Amino acid sequence: MPPPLRLIWSDAAQDDLYLLRAGLADDCERAKRIGRIILDAADCVADYPERGTVGTAPGTRELPLPGLPWRLVYRQDYRGVVILRLLA
Repeated sequence: MPPPLRLIWSDAAQDDLYLLRAGLADDCERAKRIGRIILDAADCVADYPERGTVGTAPGTRELPLPGLPWRLVYRQDYRGVVILRLLA
């Protein structure tokens, strides 16, 4: 198996993650669980970038997050896998 690709979070994706986390500030355990699901999914696309489905925007892929109403939107480029957004 080839090594995982470099994982890069865009500024917009980091903002999405921050806003999501802020919305869960009242439930620390839930925030940790959801954060773990998101980070595990991001790690997965670094290992298997073709795992998600073809995205709605050209050149992107989307990976639904299990048990959550959000999906990771990402693309692969010369730098690695770029997480573009975390969308509902």
